[in-house]
Amino acid sequence: MKVQTIGIIGAGISGLVAAKTFLQAGYKVTVFEKLANLGGVWEKSRTYPGLTTQNNRDTFCFSDYPMPQTFAEWPTAAQMRQYLQSYADDFGVTEHILFNTEVIHISDESLESSGNWKVRVNTGGQEKIYEFDFVLVCNGLYNVPKIPQIPGIDEFTNAGGQVIHSTEFNQIEKIKNKRVIVVGFGKSASDIASIAAENASKCDLVYRQAIWRLPKYLLGKINIKNILLTRFSESWLPYRELRGGEKLLHTIGKPIVWAFWRTNEMVIRQQLRLDECNMLPNLPLNAVDCSSGIAGDNFFEYVRTGKIIAHKTKITRYTSEGVELENGEKIKADIVIFGTGFRQDISFLPEKYRQKILNNQGHFQLYRHLIHPEIPHLGFVGYNTSFFSQLTSEVGAWWLLDYIEGYVKLPSQSEMEAEIQADYVWMQKQLNKTNDASGACISPFSLRHVETLLEDMGVDTKKDLWKSITQVMQPLDPTIYNEVRQQIQSKRRTEKEHESMKKLVSLN
Repeated sequence: MKVQTIGIIGAGISGLVAAKTFLQAGYKVTVFEKLANLGGVWEKSRTYPGLTTQNNRDTFCFSDYPMPQTFAEWPTAAQMRQYLQSYADDFGVTEHILFNTEVIHISDESLESSGNWKVRVNTGGQEKIYEFDFVLVCNGLYNVPKIPQIPGIDEFTNAGGQVIHSTEFNQIEKIKNKRVIVVGFGKSASDIASIAAENASKCDLVYRQAIWRLPKYLLGKINIKNILLTRFSESWLPYRELRGGEKLLHTIGKPIVWAFWRTNEMVIRQQLRLDECNMLPNLPLNAVDCSSGIAGDNFFEYVRTGKIIAHKTKITRYTSEGVELENGEKIKADIVIFGTGFRQDISFLPEKYRQKILNNQGHFQLYRHLIHPEIPHLGFVGYNTSFFSQLTSEVGAWWLLDYIEGYVKLPSQSEMEAEIQADYVWMQKQLNKTNDASGACISPFSLRHVETLLEDMGVDTKKDLWKSITQVMQPLDPTIYNEVRQQIQSKRRTEKEHESMKKLVSLN
């Protein structure tokens, strides 16, 4: 595959690490970012007050760029912006980003030069066209805010009410001394409900299902990173291809697995006092999915004490004074804030390709979450919801580089399609979900996903990655992947030198 120029859509975590990877490999890179600054979901205009990461500082970083030890254990949004800006500056990525530039359409037809894709963008109200050999879509799954369509919104807003998404809640003054309704149960919804409980005159939370939220410190002492963010912890969930000791654990060891999860449920249930809050999830803890995450410091306390008034139902319509719920109850409100997630928008792709990438349920169908077997010269980075988004995006960018340069040996198209379908069907069953993260949730198996990509690149993960039992048991150390990357790069240099020697010999 002859490639010299790379176009990248998006300057969030995925776009930045992809740009850095291909720049270091000598490619000409241009990054298109529709916002005024880099950072994606961490960009200032999209973050709410008090937002922090769900991972701790030492596990939520790129393999060759640790976060400063002066950062909080769970870094703030401001610290994440500082980290990503520093990363982009230090690796020379910033100068390759075109800000306030939105990709409108990309096409592989009617090209005037030797490029494979024509990219049409809007910048400052003017349209421009660029051509690239390869395009990387890095605008992420958390792209377009999703607000349900509910009848009566004009009646509410005409009476002075406000309806916004969590990404639009950027200042506490917006809710100061107001009656607030927060919709949802994910991280943003629970965080904003806690903020409203402290600053608004009244806070109601409307949610459909309770999901498992994990305390930052189990039993008040054990950092959750020691429980959740280890290779060992992943082994307690059965992957569709069991290996080594995992086979024993999920066959004759099933009673141990059952006891492990029920014990953790009991501890969390008692520590967060979920029964008193009437917020015990219907699904077991081992049905963990991409909605699960860290509990806010005061969320369940505020629910239990009534500072957050929780309603397990849904809004059926707006009224001039607020909303009406499915159970007939009416709630007065000045502002309704939706923490109801996002939808992905790839409308810039030709319809013929969108039909291949998305199945009938609107879920993404990508091999290794990176490419589609029928669409050459197009890749995706960050199209998987992971506990370690920096790492999965970073290794995904390495994989795509090796793919472009011919080092990744792909199976046949039919075999890739079968793999995509098998993985999708199994994951939907495992997660007890049919719409989670558009079919791209890999959180329960983030590190297994990374291992699969490395094995495609010729890495013996047992030998070169998990070198000791302590690495398996301890929280993820991203630097071990940097060591592996250096080994891969050394191997590639050697292979290129051998290829050059062969050419010289054949010429002589």
